[in-house]
Amino acid sequence: MSKNEYAHLPVWPAADTPCIGYCSTNLGDSICMGCGRTMEEIDGWLFKSEEEKSQCWARIQSAGVGYRWESN
Repeated sequence: MSKNEYAHLPVWPAADTPCIGYCSTNLGDSICMGCGRTMEEIDGWLFKSEEEKSQCWARIQSAGVGYRWESN
């Protein structure tokens, strides 16, 4: 199949969540070992402002905790 066959399909935006699908907070961890966020940061992510999301991204990148950051 050529790329032209897919030209009519929508282009999905990049995900804005740090989630990598390996959540350990449901196992009782206070910091997710997948993405490095706290439960408070995970809860209601879709409803957080861009500023709140940016602050969270900055914190988890700085902390470097979680599998998300192991290869970086």
